Amino acid sequence: MTTVRVTIEPAVLDWAIERTGLSLDELVKDFPRIREWVENTSLPTLNQAQDLAKKAKIPFGRLLLQSPSEPRISVPDFRTVRNLSLETFSPNLEETLAASESRLDWYADFAKEEGIDGPPFLGSADASNRPEAIAARTKEVLGLAVDTFLHGPDKVKTLCSALEDSGILVSRNSIVESSTTRPLSIDEFRGFTLIQAPYALIFINTRDSKTAQLFSLSHELGHAVLGQPGISDHGESRDIERWCNRFAASFLAPAQVVLSTVSPSDSSFDSVKTLSRKSGMSQEAALWRLVHLNVIDRSEASTLLPLVASQPTQATDSSSNKGGPARHRLVKARVGTRFFDAVTYATVAGKIPQKEAAQLLGAATADSLSKLIAHSPSAEWRAS
Repeated sequence: MTTVRVTIEPAVLDWAIERTGLSLDELVKDFPRIREWVENTSLPTLNQAQDLAKKAKIPFGRLLLQSPSEPRISVPDFRTVRNLSLETFSPNLEETLAASESRLDWYADFAKEEGIDGPPFLGSADASNRPEAIAARTKEVLGLAVDTFLHGPDKVKTLCSALEDSGILVSRNSIVESSTTRPLSIDEFRGFTLIQAPYALIFINTRDSKTAQLFSLSHELGHAVLGQPGISDHGESRDIERWCNRFAASFLAPAQVVLSTVSPSDSSFDSVKTLSRKSGMSQEAALWRLVHLNVIDRSEASTLLPLVASQPTQATDSSSNKGGPARHRLVKARVGTRFFDAVTYATVAGKIPQKEAAQLLGAATADSLSKLIAHSPSAEWRAS
């Protein structure tokens, strides 16, 4: 029997290898002759090429093209944590974006039919407005006290609840859907905002530390207020990112609240720790907030930075650990409580088939969907 071999253009092969997220040394375990493919001294068999496509998480046909074919993602202005532009999306980010866009598409259609309003502040400001003033106004709209820090031991949960009550979908996950073998990297992104006016979805990468998640959530809220979708880090490489960072800092630590909280008799390091503890921000973010408010000068901040920048930058995700939260709680966090309740309500009310509901919620079987519905207000739910 003749062995069928596949010709892959060098640029396409390099692109597919990059998408696997593995080095050549790691890929050799599954593809012993992959170095020869790269050097163009041998060709992969049809089965090997198909296996490579699976590992790169692309359709096999894309390996046969003359040049790499990138996914069409509608989110602009991508930046990494290191403020570097990336030419490609990883398969993990690509699929997370695609799933989030599908959920927002479904919710937008559902909400319009049901007469459900979107968040009242969506696109209500522009970058010429002072972020401090817009942050105060947004807190008022969300029903949060302007003259205090966010309340509660879990400030991420507090803010998520306020955002979802306002009409924004909020998804949080550290993995691709429910695949524990596919972690999301904070080196690639920390959060993103999708907008389909008058509705919006915010996604937070929970691989990040809790303090970073809170800042990301506030930063993405800034994107929503500006009506500017995007994939974000905490960097300051563009005007929009700088504006959203200042919005987030003012939202979490209003100037007057900060100035009344820190004591002139405290050391600068103690002031940083106090602000971090009360605001929920990281010590590094608290340090720069105090610099911005002229409580600490920049030369002293440079001395303090090594002390405060050594905090954990990555969280341990309980969703992949044994003995973690119940399944319905994980799903609610991953797709968002508002979305979860909308889908289960639509299912119980006979507005969508169970198969579609299962796909939207990531339920593998009819039984698992039934269990999810049992933990929802479903028929009694009202999104308004």
